[in-house]
Amino acid sequence: MSRSYRTLGVVLVAMLVLIGLAKLADRDKSSGTSAPPVTQSVTGSTVTGATVPDGGTPAPGTDGVITDEVDGDAATTSSTTPPITASCTITTALKVGASGAEVQCLETQLVAAGYATTVDTTFDSSTDTAVRAYQAAKSLEVDGIVGRQTAQTMGIWAGPLGPLPATDDDCPESAHGAIVDRANQRGALCENGHITHEFPITSAWSQPDPGTYDVYAKDLNASSNLTGQYSTMTHFVAFTKGKYRGARIAFHSIPKYSNGEYVQPLDSVGTEAMHGQSSGCIRVLPDDAVTIWNWLSIGDSVHVIS
Repeated sequence: MSRSYRTLGVVLVAMLVLIGLAKLADRDKSSGTSAPPVTQSVTGSTVTGATVPDGGTPAPGTDGVITDEVDGDAATTSSTTPPITASCTITTALKVGASGAEVQCLETQLVAAGYATTVDTTFDSSTDTAVRAYQAAKSLEVDGIVGRQTAQTMGIWAGPLGPLPATDDDCPESAHGAIVDRANQRGALCENGHITHEFPITSAWSQPDPGTYDVYAKDLNASSNLTGQYSTMTHFVAFTKGKYRGARIAFHSIPKYSNGEYVQPLDSVGTEAMHGQSSGCIRVLPDDAVTIWNWLSIGDSVHVIS
């Protein structure tokens, strides 16, 4: 046998040995001898526990523990107030049925921006159509209501610079619904278009985004690792997912450490000092968590107004 054939034979034997070792390693892994998976510690309003598929959930009302991860947050406050650029202004939110000089101002600005409507003193269906088209073009919430945000975009807002509180107009269309107002750190429950219960919240800065969402999961119990410490929370009512990592966003009770201490003082819920302590979820007081859990069902709507 020539030297080249002998060399080739040695290479083939070496390859067969390597393949055999790889198969042996695979058998060891399949036999269950590998180390158990490690649950990653997270911060924020994150829930960890028994693994379920992304978006999955134990049956509503059971004692199953759900798994999510912190979604993230980013400060969105700004000291810059959009300037008034028009020759007229409005000082209050306008919608269908409104009338007067401020409606005329609004309609004048809509026509100047290229949105057809009749310039008079009545906020009618044609004005509503123009407003919704403007809001869609500017990536605003399309609700037909010209509040502070829409009016500031038009350069006609001369009303309060702080966030406007929720009203019945902010209630979603479902018979039972809820409102989330991050700017004011407040929430509300609605029945047939009327606010029936208001409560303080602690939320993230940057999410959930304004819009209307449907409740899609309810879990009575959950657990969490906050800054490395185990804690529990209850009455988890999920209505959307985070825009950073897709983690579930929900109402839930203020998490509590294993020694019985809450992760934040109960009297701090709803204060601006705690705004941003959540990383997506809506923390509420224990009694309010129970009320929300009993009020909202799968498919009910949650309107995030700020």
